Amino acid sequence: MSPTPRPESKVRVLLVDDDEDDYVVTRDLVANIPGRPIALDWVADYESALAAADRNEYQVYLIDYRLGARTGIELLFAMRERGCDRPVILLTGQSEFEIDLEAAAAGAADYLEKGRLDEVVLERSIRYAIKQHAQEAELERKVRERTAELAESNAKLREADRRKDEFLATLAHELRNPLAPILNAVEILRMQPQSPQAQGRIERQVAHLVRLIDDLLDASRVTRDKLSLTREPIDLREPLLMAVETSAPVIVAAGLTLDVQLPPDDVPLGVFGDRVRLAQLFTNLLNNAGKYTEAGGRITLAVETDGHAVTTRVTDTGLGIPAEMLEEVFSMFSQIDRTLNRAQGGLGIGLALARRVVDLHAGDIAASSPGTGHGSTFTVTLPAHG
Repeated sequence: MSPTPRPESKVRVLLVDDDEDDYVVTRDLVANIPGRPIALDWVADYESALAAADRNEYQVYLIDYRLGARTGIELLFAMRERGCDRPVILLTGQSEFEIDLEAAAAGAADYLEKGRLDEVVLERSIRYAIKQHAQEAELERKVRERTAELAESNAKLREADRRKDEFLATLAHELRNPLAPILNAVEILRMQPQSPQAQGRIERQVAHLVRLIDDLLDASRVTRDKLSLTREPIDLREPLLMAVETSAPVIVAAGLTLDVQLPPDDVPLGVFGDRVRLAQLFTNLLNNAGKYTEAGGRITLAVETDGHAVTTRVTDTGLGIPAEMLEEVFSMFSQIDRTLNRAQGGLGIGLALARRVVDLHAGDIAASSPGTGHGSTFTVTLPAHG
């Protein structure tokens, strides 16, 4: 047995007409309309119509063009000014082309001549008016939604532009930093061609410039989604130890303690990944921890596995991360506090690159922190393999 269809609710219509005979005729027409029932109410003057419009009780208004000394057009404008946006159908006793145009310009849904009015014409006009109003409301909703999206997009573009400007300023600063020591060392070599100190200074500063350029190339690959991997079954210990070997000298030189906690050798840490990119990932996390931890602090790299995933945590006792920045730190060119910029500097690329590498390994990376001044933890989870 098919379910009984729900009866349609009545369409509430208000007739505004100062002629009671016209009300009776309209009432009889409405009574003969088949299909969806219509509930017709009547007011005979301008002020009562405005009061009814303020209550917002009706879906459609039938308004006579002649309302004593006022007109239905005036009433329509007054209703709109008071916030009533329901459809209005104007009625007139005679066909007047100028009134028809005036009604359309005022925003009337339709314009009907009383002498030619019957239940078919009236029902169709009411139905179309309701449908048109619903479509306009939906269009306005979509416009508001799209406007909000565009406003959000514009805000993001402005933020991206601000970050770009900050990045360019940082880049100029970082690239200029090694130049003065290089030039000084070159001058020393001119005077003392066999100076090992000058040669070592040049080597260190050139290596720093190479690292900055490599960072820029990686930033370009990330933004263009061109970062590629050479994946193979590996033991995660290998890239982890490569990262420790790279970062430990910088961390120790900054007066920090590095604590590495790996499972016993008989516990498998197999993953399917790119050993070079994974080493870069953990190097970035260790360097980032060192950058934002004051001398005397501690950095801990701890690894565990449950057989399904390998989880690596890099924890520091440093600056910490405000709650509103926990997700933001993975954005390109983001830095938490430039006042703690250590000697190794940086362009704010490391964590964005780390997230991309993790994503390409089908893993997850997250930042957590008890708050400013209480350190932070970066957790990388990779699927176990083998």
